[in-house]
Amino acid sequence: MKQAFDWLDSRLGYRNMTHILRTRVLPHGPSWTLTSGGCVFALLLIQCVTGLLLMASYSPSSLTAWASVHFIDQTLAGRFLRGVHHFASHALIIVFFLHLLRVLITAAFRPPRELIWVTGLLLLPLVIVWTVTGNPLSGGHKGLEQIKIEGAILGSTPVLGPALQTLLLGGDEVGNLTLTHLNFLHVGLMPLVVLSLTGLHLHQIYRHSVKTREECIAQGEELESNAPLLTYFPHQSARNVLVQGIIIGIVVYFAWTYGAPLDAPADDQLVSEPRPEWYFRWLFELRRHFTHSTEPLVTMVLPGVLMAFLLIIPLLDHWMSHRSSIILRTIIVLGGLSGWGWLTYQSFHRDYSDPS
Repeated sequence: MKQAFDWLDSRLGYRNMTHILRTRVLPHGPSWTLTSGGCVFALLLIQCVTGLLLMASYSPSSLTAWASVHFIDQTLAGRFLRGVHHFASHALIIVFFLHLLRVLITAAFRPPRELIWVTGLLLLPLVIVWTVTGNPLSGGHKGLEQIKIEGAILGSTPVLGPALQTLLLGGDEVGNLTLTHLNFLHVGLMPLVVLSLTGLHLHQIYRHSVKTREECIAQGEELESNAPLLTYFPHQSARNVLVQGIIIGIVVYFAWTYGAPLDAPADDQLVSEPRPEWYFRWLFELRRHFTHSTEPLVTMVLPGVLMAFLLIIPLLDHWMSHRSSIILRTIIVLGGLSGWGWLTYQSFHRDYSDPS
């Protein structure tokens, strides 16, 4: 057996690849909180693999999309595969949000890790857009009604609105080209953008967060007192695998037990009041308090301002005292969670309280 592995190593050099993990250390030691990034990456891989497998039977046409998805659901493996893809997308958004929250709370964006924060923060809206473009691909009534509203919101954007709406819908409204455009965005463009930015993100982590013992000493890295420098593998890797296994187990349970929903085929005669997914409910509720002319302030300007503010957090932290930085980050976390939670609750509560 050893000879076989030696032969394989002489051709592939796989031992040099794993040498990185076996020699690099975490300056502050392994931690369960550091597993969030690995979980995000694992869920991204699951989305890519299950998405590619679903492409084998999916037909992105307004006439055949719903029927092809219905055909997939008729087989046990197809139903399970689509369920994993569906629930993993929701898990990805939740875990990604928790990962960014952990980075913000622990101030892991400080020099020289600013680009890790910037690339990670930019990935969150991209992952959400990736998910949004996939929701209507089933050809179900709810999904297409949702994308119709989202397309109208994009179209109301000053200057770039019509172009963005055409890119999303293939025209001014949902039509024959809509699923073709959405399929291109979901299967082609968004994975390319997300995975490219993920590569840059991982490169920065490799450079600045996981170091050799010599680099830690040479750079005067602040080390945990009386704590030995433990290598990333197996001490952190084991934690990553365990937490990933739990999350994947939850996804598999929901996929096997419930499967992904499939609404009735799109029908213009159906009267409905579509609602966005849970992660957009806060924005949906906030829109109620603005008129049509001022709606872009909520749908475009507000998210843009919030994103810009979060992007410059490393700069603000550099200018502020340690105590002031803690206060600012506490306000951001508590204020953001409270606002999001309250608006989301109000949106769901309003629907449940409406007898119609």
